[in-house]
Amino acid sequence: MLLENLSYPEVVQYLRDKDTILVPVGSVEQHSEYGIIGTDFIAAEAVAREAGMQLGILVAPTIHYGVSCHHMGFAGSASVSPVTFVHLITDICLSFAHHGFMRIIFVNGHGGNRNAIATAFQEVKMRGAAGQFALLSWYEGLQETALIEELFQGDDGSHATPSEISLTMLLRPEVFAGKKTAPGSLQKKEYCWPLTREEMRSVFPDGRMGSASWLASADKGEQIMALAVRTLVEKIEKLRAVALV
Repeated sequence: MLLENLSYPEVVQYLRDKDTILVPVGSVEQHSEYGIIGTDFIAAEAVAREAGMQLGILVAPTIHYGVSCHHMGFAGSASVSPVTFVHLITDICLSFAHHGFMRIIFVNGHGGNRNAIATAFQEVKMRGAAGQFALLSWYEGLQETALIEELFQGDDGSHATPSEISLTMLLRPEVFAGKKTAPGSLQKKEYCWPLTREEMRSVFPDGRMGSASWLASADKGEQIMALAVRTLVEKIEKLRAVALV
């Protein structure tokens, strides 16, 4: 169910029966010494593809880069500006809508993308595009259950979380050799959002935001993956049950 593997006549055939496409979107940004820079797009892509397979709906190629300006104080991070991202999401939505996709659902892996994507949806509607444009972050389903509390005892935090690192450990176990595993300090800090890259590095020197990243494991990732896919499938089914105007 990957769009990238189809020919255009196969897409035409798909659209005779179905109207939905999932678009994974993440970011390229540091995830502390414990996690990997591709965490957000790797996680979003994996969860979206599994959900698409279970539902029998197409999954578009992943948008790897996102709005990560505050992480630019850490080597390897790359960001697009919010304005650029709005234009990118708008153009992708209009492209798919042009071909007849009436339900375009973005599966997000990075909180910093949310405002820009919401703005893009408004722009798309201002241009008169019919249909449903929705944003679902893969990790939202986890936060609505007791699993994360059970696994990490309130120390999941908000960035470089052991939950997202656990998922990437499951998906790419070979890349974690040599990554930091020893426990570090854990401090809950108050700050004003958003942050510049200098402010981010000052408030969160190692890139963690209240996260006990060392609690991550591939075994926990397996539980997280199963729950994330199940809740995403449920949310997508609810969206698809809404009648289009």
